[in-house]
Amino acid sequence: MQTLWDIVRRRAVTDPDAKAYTFLADGSAGVRSITWSQLAHRATALGETLRLQGASGQPVLLALPSGLAFVEWLFACWHAGAIIVPVSLPRHQRLKHRLKAIVADAGARFAIATTATRQRLQPDPGDTSAFTALTWIDADAVGIPVSESPPISSAGQRVALLQYTSGSTGTPRGVMVTHDNLVCNSALITEASGLRAGETIAGWLPLFHDMGLIGFVLQAAYSGAHCVFMAPERFLMQPWLWLQMMSDYRACGSAAPNFAYDLCVEKISAAHKAKLDLSHWRNALNGSEPVRAATLERFAAAFAQCGFRPEAFFPCYGLAEATLFVAGPSAARRRWTRRDADANLLDEAETGGHVGCGHAFGDTQIAIVDPTTAMRVSSGEIGEIWLAGASIAQGYWNNPPATAAAFGAGIAENMPTASDHKWLRTGDLGFIADGELFITGRLRELIIVAGRNHFPTDIESSVESADPAIASSGAVAFSLDLDGAERLIIAAEVRREYRRTAASGTARLLDPAAVRQRIRAAVVALNEVSPYEVILLSPGAVPRTTSGKVSRLGTRAAYLSRTLDLLEEMPDAQSVI
Repeated sequence: MQTLWDIVRRRAVTDPDAKAYTFLADGSAGVRSITWSQLAHRATALGETLRLQGASGQPVLLALPSGLAFVEWLFACWHAGAIIVPVSLPRHQRLKHRLKAIVADAGARFAIATTATRQRLQPDPGDTSAFTALTWIDADAVGIPVSESPPISSAGQRVALLQYTSGSTGTPRGVMVTHDNLVCNSALITEASGLRAGETIAGWLPLFHDMGLIGFVLQAAYSGAHCVFMAPERFLMQPWLWLQMMSDYRACGSAAPNFAYDLCVEKISAAHKAKLDLSHWRNALNGSEPVRAATLERFAAAFAQCGFRPEAFFPCYGLAEATLFVAGPSAARRRWTRRDADANLLDEAETGGHVGCGHAFGDTQIAIVDPTTAMRVSSGEIGEIWLAGASIAQGYWNNPPATAAAFGAGIAENMPTASDHKWLRTGDLGFIADGELFITGRLRELIIVAGRNHFPTDIESSVESADPAIASSGAVAFSLDLDGAERLIIAAEVRREYRRTAASGTARLLDPAAVRQRIRAAVVALNEVSPYEVILLSPGAVPRTTSGKVSRLGTRAAYLSRTLDLLEEMPDAQSVI
């Protein structure tokens, strides 16, 4: 069996009436299920539609909300030999730019969407981008062919999925994941979690994201587990629905970013806790953003009365370029550890210990490397995390330079037994102690708030466009660990011609409070993240590199030492929305 679609078709024969997927439309009711036999039949029929449209071998946008239709069309694409491109659905017209960038980068000619989504994503007048040339396949009204053909052979080495990272809006990169990568990584997740056929996993993660798609939907197909899920909006509105689902279906596993566990502690009432039985939950995966020891401690204490056991926590590490899963704890060693590396190597802003993310499985190799010399560092020393193994993706779609830079690294070793294979540079920083991986930060300056990735350049562009008083290339976005969570801080330099008072006849009056409010509104609207703090700086106050670029690390350090040249006193910090 070369692909996950092969595995689904086999399950339709060996266990046809077993429930494969169950979707809870409103979080607790509106239940609809599909068996392995029904899924195989439906996906085959829909795949015939795609084949007749000419989608074989082509990237196909999967622009569907969470639901059974997403799962059916996912396997339909693979039946037709197409490459799936799962995308998030923009909630506002002004956020379509990222979707358009993905369409252009992938060279997609087809998109599968509901009638409502297609109407919402109508091209703007005068739009000449590749977005306007898409052939839309209406998931609500597609006809089912009478005849069926065998699936188009999908060799394991063929690209099955283009996974676009969630944070980029300007220059998206599609990670090329093959069928072999998916099967290999699914096997690693099964080995680490001990998941067995017939068990139940449950969750709410968005299906366009690799953690929801590969770690949840495709893990069920590989292992034969029953997958129960609901839309992410339901969880965000009513967090108790997630744990109620875990209780009702006696689920043994679920995954979520760190912020979700904090949200449950903050929002779930004693009355709801009294109805929960979490004693069957043995795999509480925590990944996608930094795992925080305080979160694990709070959640375990808050839900101990519901039968939740601390050893159920499964801190893990992964990334799209490695298909998904890289490291996690062994089933036989279910205890999470917390420790520090050499204190001299830690940033002064880092306090407390780091939560261990276990070890690699299968043939996955982890190396901690000095990013400058490409030499391995000593045990316990912080360096860049490099990876190798069968789960490593093939590179970035249509981007040879970026592929060579990230996927073609070599470790400088003088040992005669040194491996000559290529390594993936993750851009993440960490160390290994007692065989366990600890994550400490990032070389790339990705900002992760409430489980979502944001690139500083995107946020800074929004800031500069928010008000004419902000200097060109004068905005800096960075994050800090404050109050047990990663927070977005924005520093913006004001143009020289603006003054708070009319001391000069040519000066333009400045209302700092109004400027900060406009910045906050623009960042929320365009990036869907709320700044924890917005500060205005005097002209020329942003730290810069020798080449004139803004220095995010320098600005961050000056913020922490309170040496920034402020236009005014720092306002009170505002909590994340």
